[in-house]
Amino acid sequence: MEGIVMEKERYEEVVYQYSDMVTRIAVMNVKNYDDAKDCYQNVFMKLYCYNKKFESEEHLKAWLIRVTINECKDYQKQFWKREIDIDKLILGQEDQRLIILPIVMNMPSKYRNVLYLYYYEGYSTNEIASILKENHNTIKSRLIRGRKLLKKKLGDDFYE
Repeated sequence: MEGIVMEKERYEEVVYQYSDMVTRIAVMNVKNYDDAKDCYQNVFMKLYCYNKKFESEEHLKAWLIRVTINECKDYQKQFWKREIDIDKLILGQEDQRLIILPIVMNMPSKYRNVLYLYYYEGYSTNEIASILKENHNTIKSRLIRGRKLLKKKLGDDFYE
């Protein structure tokens, strides 16, 4: 298998192609746009320094998702972690998914990442299990429990 080599031109193409996804995942996890920018930079620095070949485009994308989530976890462990008013993230947005995003962002990470990858990035439960290196049934359970938690937080009126 040939694999994907990260040459300068390819690196710039990957940054352009996946920067929005990495930013969204980082904002969702750290809940602060400025902190998300720091995580974003760290993720793409790690990609720049990564010296192995990627098996495919999907492998590259999964690697970016996994590294972004881990980078955000590490970043949140730092003592200067700050909280923000999540209403600022959706100011002026009409899209229902963006209205729900702050609620998803405040859920425990095991539900937050599964819900985000499923609904916002369009991954299947099998793909999420592969990306997060979890059992498929675990992902399905987290998705079901996350939906129940989301419905409880939104109230029944939201679904009518």
